[in-house]
Amino acid sequence: MKQTFLLLVAVAATSWSAMAQQQLRRSQFVTNTYLCNPAVAGTEPGTVLSTTYRNQWAGFSGGPSTMLISGHRSLPNGVGAGLILYNDDMGGAISQSGLELTGAYSVLLNNQDAVSFGLSMKGNQFVFDGTDLEVYQPNDPSLPGTMESTFGIDFNAGMMVYGKDYYFGMSVFNLLQDKLNVAGVDDDQNRLVRHYQFMGSYLYNVSRLVAVQASGLMRMTEVTSAQLDVNVRAIVNGTSWFGMGFRPQDAFVLSTGLNYGAFTLAYNYDITVGDNMLSAHSHELSFGYFLPRRSGFRSRPSSGRGTRSSDRILK
Repeated sequence: MKQTFLLLVAVAATSWSAMAQQQLRRSQFVTNTYLCNPAVAGTEPGTVLSTTYRNQWAGFSGGPSTMLISGHRSLPNGVGAGLILYNDDMGGAISQSGLELTGAYSVLLNNQDAVSFGLSMKGNQFVFDGTDLEVYQPNDPSLPGTMESTFGIDFNAGMMVYGKDYYFGMSVFNLLQDKLNVAGVDDDQNRLVRHYQFMGSYLYNVSRLVAVQASGLMRMTEVTSAQLDVNVRAIVNGTSWFGMGFRPQDAFVLSTGLNYGAFTLAYNYDITVGDNMLSAHSHELSFGYFLPRRSGFRSRPSSGRGTRSSDRILK
């Protein structure tokens, strides 16, 4: 059955390459910052595993959806390693899937702080399926009525300074700006562009049982303006949290989560405040597992996810 994606067609008709350049969007950047910065790999004292499902435009048939599986762990002598698997359906006609492999290294600054550097190599499969689109202009060269697929290699890099109660850093995605071998009005412009992300967070202990964490993430590219995510959450006893966030001109976000032993469950609900007429709601659900490392590793401070050293919130 043919599907009409009004928003997709409107954007793709004016800038086909811009659609291909968008990075995965997640509201739960606070609970799994590794997806935003490869330097996070290995900064927790053990192995962090996580899986995430995001459903955008809830109630709209064929809306975007994202599935992610990630894991990273600390190794001896300040080394970290990580892995990300992803499948991102951008709305039926456009999708991408791939694999990222990460290596990182942390350097102690003093007894409480450290700086980490990370580099990821990724293989990305980009697919455009124009065979099932119903468009206003059937002969539009920006929307070929065929299925096209292209695979490419690119790199992401990042750095992060962190301590027990804070972190801040930056990352650059698509360093090589890999070319997408798909048809378009200007084939040379069909390539990934560099994405820049700046993130920071601070955890304040209100009492022995309650802490407040304020976090921010800013995204930008060389061809688009900056997009800002801000989030504040209250963490109770290091095991549960309730929070809210905001993306100006886009969405208001409510979040909650629970830490039970080595397991973590997190949920985000996005309420659209922008011009999206397709749906006002998005859902994001994450499940995680933390495996403490064995003794004998070179010491590194945790990045401030828990209210006490014996408690932690999924990173």
